[in-house]
Amino acid sequence: MRLFLVDSIIFVFRAWFGPQPDRVNVHGQPNQAFVGFSDFVYRLLTEQAPSRLVFAFDESLAHSARKAIYPEYKANRSPAPAELKRQFAWCRQWLEALGISCVSSDRWEADDLIGSLAACHRSPRLPLAILTADKDLAQLVGEQDWWWSYLDDKKLDYRAICKKFGVRPQQIADQLALTGDKVDNIPGIPEIGMKTAARLLRKYDNLDNLRRHLDEVGNMKFRYAARVQRSLIENEDLLDISLGLTRINCEIPEMRQVEIARGEIDRATLDNMLEEQAFDVARASRWQAWLDACADRSG
Repeated sequence: MRLFLVDSIIFVFRAWFGPQPDRVNVHGQPNQAFVGFSDFVYRLLTEQAPSRLVFAFDESLAHSARKAIYPEYKANRSPAPAELKRQFAWCRQWLEALGISCVSSDRWEADDLIGSLAACHRSPRLPLAILTADKDLAQLVGEQDWWWSYLDDKKLDYRAICKKFGVRPQQIADQLALTGDKVDNIPGIPEIGMKTAARLLRKYDNLDNLRRHLDEVGNMKFRYAARVQRSLIENEDLLDISLGLTRINCEIPEMRQVEIARGEIDRATLDNMLEEQAFDVARASRWQAWLDACADRSG
């Protein structure tokens, strides 16, 4: 048994940019993101049959904890259009009707909610499967856990993450603080990429220790070591900012109250949504057959 923690936005956006952009529901509203997301949920439930499962969603984070640290955080991103926001709400409604817990916060991101759920529930008897395509979440992976880009079937365990990033999962937040991230508008240290950051962390283990030994970095055996040392010294103040952005908060107390076991199915809501969202015959039939099988097992 595993606890499946799903970074929902990845799978909604995959469907949003999918092959059926003109799909609409009975009211003429675009719904390709919702329908594609429901395909992913069906695949997950039928292929993996997880009994412990939580989906984490991002809300509008104009006043989030990370914005308080660095107002420019993710400022380069355009807000989601109204037709996509509407579909996020449908995705949550669908999951909740399936008896699956959904979590979100107006202060913390989905990564932090997942991290806190992981910290609350991970055990030798309940390892994690973190479903995402976001490298940031690799920092949460323990020795029995998986980081899983599910739709691509790219699964990384602890050792595979060490090999891919060149550092242990526990060091990834420090690595990303050193390199920065253009996608999220995290500053980082000029001259330092992922390989150089990994080299520094393999020697000094963490940012605190690295900062105590900045005067030694220029003597390391790699090209441009002197330039990297100079950049670290000149931009050291950015490290506190960047680490505050890259480190996932695993101590959100509200996550202790979240039900991780799948609950009762609200068949009436699901049937109504199948009709209102104009599911095609093949999709509707698959869901109806699965729901009938669930009803037979519970009955």
